[in-house]
Amino acid sequence: MLRLSAEGLSTRQIAASLAIGRTTLRGYLDRAAELGLSWPLPPEMFDTDLERRLFDRAYQNTQRFAAQPDWAHVC
Repeated sequence: MLRLSAEGLSTRQIAASLAIGRTTLRGYLDRAAELGLSWPLPPEMFDTDLERRLFDRAYQNTQRFAAQPDWAHVC
């Protein structure tokens, strides 16, 4: 997404290319900008590093606020 954005593609084109929604893509690009990430990435940055930086906040929020099943109803 960062490479495609740096190449000047529109969010519509990038979203279609990656098969994700434009709103989702815009969120990812905004998050990357907040973190100071742009293309090209530093050579020492691996995919896992990029993923952790972009999505760590979302992962923590999901874990913290995930709804628990109604165990009485399940059992």
